Amino acid sequence: MDAMTILSRCREAAHDIERLAQLIAQRRGVLDGLSGPQMDPNGGGRGSQDPDKVGRIVADIDELERKKQRREEEHEVEKVAASAMMDLVPILEGKVLYAYYVNGMTTGEIARKEKYQASYLRKVKRNGEEMLRMVNPERVDELVPGWYMRERSGRK
Repeated sequence: MDAMTILSRCREAAHDIERLAQLIAQRRGVLDGLSGPQMDPNGGGRGSQDPDKVGRIVADIDELERKKQRREEEHEVEKVAASAMMDLVPILEGKVLYAYYVNGMTTGEIARKEKYQASYLRKVKRNGEEMLRMVNPERVDELVPGWYMRERSGRK
């Protein structure tokens, strides 16, 4: 796996996790909105609740929660690998790349924080990215656990 893939996945993680949380909340809202059993005028029960539908929604919620947990675990690995990769570039490039990819900041935010021109920080970011693109993928593979690599290769 190459260094920029790890960094890109790290930057996307917050969005991925938030989207899964939204889907879980939507499914739970559907469950809450399903009406329970009702009594018909003769005193018998007539449920408008479809047990198969409820079961499918509950199973869907369980699957989404597993995906969210897995993505959170992957994100932790990606942050550790990203941190280690910052040792492969000069200090400023590492600081900018970490702030951008791991902390999710924009180049404008980083520039204000570091008191540099945004155009200069974009150049620093590009230079750092180019340096990381030259890193041997086997070296990057060493930064992540085997389960992460197996899971990533299984999804392609």
